Amino acid sequence: MEGKTSFWNRYGLMLLGILLYGIDLALIIFVTQRLYKNIVEVSFVMALPPIYFVFWLMRGKEGREKRREDELNSRLSRWLVPPLFFAMALYIWVEMPYMLEWGYSLAMGAGTLLYHACLRKRIPGWGQRISEIYICILVLEFFLILSFPLITGMKTVNQAEAILTRQGDEDIHYTANISPSELERIFKADVPELTRSEKKTGFYVFSALDQGEAVGVIVSPASGRIVRQAALSDNLVLDLMIHQ
Repeated sequence: MEGKTSFWNRYGLMLLGILLYGIDLALIIFVTQRLYKNIVEVSFVMALPPIYFVFWLMRGKEGREKRREDELNSRLSRWLVPPLFFAMALYIWVEMPYMLEWGYSLAMGAGTLLYHACLRKRIPGWGQRISEIYICILVLEFFLILSFPLITGMKTVNQAEAILTRQGDEDIHYTANISPSELERIFKADVPELTRSEKKTGFYVFSALDQGEAVGVIVSPASGRIVRQAALSDNLVLDLMIHQ
């Protein structure tokens, strides 16, 4: 029994942090690649926790403990870091509301604030190889990523396909996603007008049959509307994009 206690005292937080990071990473891959087909992209920010963790392990035991104490007792960490992360999250949300980066920043600020405000003395001191603050951040990131579709209101690929089904299209297949700038290449002089929210994300491209005619359909995940539908026989660029 003493051996188990000793093991958790030495490695508990480290193992919990690795587990949480793995869960968050798996959830991000599911959201970005399965639900949104890379319309929502994976950010380099996701690499920051393991990079920090590697640098943490490179310190000696005394260095790790000193770093942890410095973080816990620093007024900078308590009162300046959370507002900086909140400001970053707000800026990213305004510029890129359909990306995950603002959620990362929000979780970093809220996790740091939550830990210092009320959880500092309630988290077991399982080891000194990773800070308890990062456990809080990873937990919040999990819930933010899980609720991302509800928070943003973005339509998934399956929801967009259901829109086409309701309008009577048949043999519907997702084929690609495109950026707003590519609409000019596809439709040239007849580019569809976009709302502000539609300009901040990409679009799904579907192939379908509309009353027996092969068509390409472009759907906005931001608004959930069909931006443009065109017969493939009349639009060579769209035809090549779908069949490449």
